[in-house]
Amino acid sequence: TRQCVRYLDIISRQLDPPVLNTPEFIDAIQQVIVKKHRPRIRIIVFEPDTIARHGHHLLDLAARHSSFIELRKASNEFHGYNEFLLVADQTAYLHRNHATRYEATANFNDRRQSKFYLDNFLTMWNLGSPDQNLRPIKI
Repeated sequence: TRQCVRYLDIISRQLDPPVLNTPEFIDAIQQVIVKKHRPRIRIIVFEPDTIARHGHHLLDLAARHSSFIELRKASNEFHGYNEFLLVADQTAYLHRNHATRYEATANFNDRRQSKFYLDNFLTMWNLGSPDQNLRPIKI
């Protein structure tokens, strides 16, 4: 994520708290937002109510930078999807076949495989929807 220049796309069931809710990851996302020109961060989740109930620093960051970070709930037709995916700049990826295991394949320069993952991501993104649990609460 620290190497990300502009685009970051993530699919995660519950925003993987041991990885994505760490100060290092949140700082890396914030650096992309602050230092890059027109960044775009899109995140698909499956269990937004669980994420909101337990709290997540990424939700706070998304509330402060809603122009750059968008979260959607996956459509019910992808209910059985149990993978983790992170694609950076349409070139680099980190993919886990089983979201509950921390065994992954990563490549920092593979446009072809990244395009394959992004095509799947876009299908899920286009069928996904905003969820009230992922929206910032402004008082």
